[in-house]
Amino acid sequence: MITYNCTIQEGVISGEQREILNVRLVQIGAAVLGVPQDDITVSYEIIPHGFGFRGGEISTSSSVRSRIPDGCSQEKRVEFMQAVQDMWMEVTGQTTDELVVGAADASYRNYQE
Repeated sequence: MITYNCTIQEGVISGEQREILNVRLVQIGAAVLGVPQDDITVSYEIIPHGFGFRGGEISTSSSVRSRIPDGCSQEKRVEFMQAVQDMWMEVTGQTTDELVVGAADASYRNYQE
């Protein structure tokens, strides 16, 4: 199972772009990590305009946090995150300075202890 939790700023990414992101995120999870598409979910938290700031300015940043299957190799994790980043920037026009991508599995919990 893969869950994507995306945080975006209101007005930065359109509904049409979110629909494309949904499809493409599912495709990436299936292609890179081999997870069946029916076992992949995408959700969004939308920060109201003016409630997010970066560098003293209203933020245009987004984040994509994902929970991926346990036991994923670091090489595969990097490939997955790079694919998510590249696709997100292509669809939204956001830059690397506006996007944070993360992928955690059980090893993340072990790392924190």
